[in-house]
Amino acid sequence: MERIDGYILGKTSVCYSKAASARFWRLCELYLAWLPVNYLATVVQHEVFGHGYRIRDIGKPNAKVAGYSFEPPPPYGDGGAATSYDIGPHLSTTEETSIAMAGVESTAILALLTKFKWLESHRIDPRQSVLYLLCQHDLNLYIGTLNILDADDEGHDIQMYIQSLNYTYTNNFISGARLRSLSWMNLGDPFTFYAIYSWFRYVLSGKETRIPMIPIFNWGYLPNIRLALSPFGPECYLENYLLKGRNPVYFYLKGGNHSQNRYGGFGFYVPRMWEFSRWFIGCRFDFWRQPILLLQPGNIPFEEINFSLKPNKNNPLYPYSQQHSMTFGWGGSLIFGIHRMNGFEVELGYKTRGFLPGYALRSSPTARLFYTLVF
Repeated sequence: MERIDGYILGKTSVCYSKAASARFWRLCELYLAWLPVNYLATVVQHEVFGHGYRIRDIGKPNAKVAGYSFEPPPPYGDGGAATSYDIGPHLSTTEETSIAMAGVESTAILALLTKFKWLESHRIDPRQSVLYLLCQHDLNLYIGTLNILDADDEGHDIQMYIQSLNYTYTNNFISGARLRSLSWMNLGDPFTFYAIYSWFRYVLSGKETRIPMIPIFNWGYLPNIRLALSPFGPECYLENYLLKGRNPVYFYLKGGNHSQNRYGGFGFYVPRMWEFSRWFIGCRFDFWRQPILLLQPGNIPFEEINFSLKPNKNNPLYPYSQQHSMTFGWGGSLIFGIHRMNGFEVELGYKTRGFLPGYALRSSPTARLFYTLVF
């Protein structure tokens, strides 16, 4: 769609004109065309490749997707969406926590991939600015709506996350207020302000925005901090983006503290470490120390838990020894690709048991095939 849009507008005087009529046209283009496209892309990512993926990862008989529902996106509708799923008798509260947070987990991944695309091209496409903002701040938006929930509202991702997490780890309970205070750190993202600026610059001048970076020798550098969720509590990320030529490098440190458990990790992702003509090889590695995922059912079947009641610290679902048992884990992948204007990428790797965004909860090999476009 962006290719078609660019081809058509490139043959008109609308592109870089500063006339009022041209600015109005570009405003309507972003609001009436690209806002609904970006919104729909975000909710499909959130529902199908977020909640849906984690349900498929957990698998039968514990969880099975029953269906998805989508409302027309803004400005043509309210944009609501939902994933319905059936649960089995052996579903654990950790798995339910993972399902509840999977939507915002997946949109954070899409925001990360959008930043990679912008860094590779050295510019921000204003047609993608709302896509990035919706994905990067999906978690903030969900946390912010906790205050307007009715007492009998069901199906709110963050509310479900808090309820199931508090039943799993009972030393200290997490609250919406704590998540809300932590979510302010997501404003420490320079790409957020670049995206907003690029949207207005495009409306006023029709031009795209180049990405300012901190020069370090022959590299450009940008830091970023953000809040993320995990099945054992909130995590804070310090993300770092390096760019040399058109090859971005990403590495991060993360850490968190919930219910007397301290956890953390680090990792890096280099999409193109070596290049040979049209071929390239990249890699990814992640390492963590985190609580053991309690994927087995607790002493009360999930279907019998009354989440409207406060968890009983004297009779927890899991013994305190299990709640505080820690483990180390890692995941590694190699990426092979061939690319020009279009191409293919293959990711092959392995990860141990543990939580890594976008990957299986249990130990698992990784095999992914990508079809890529440049536009």
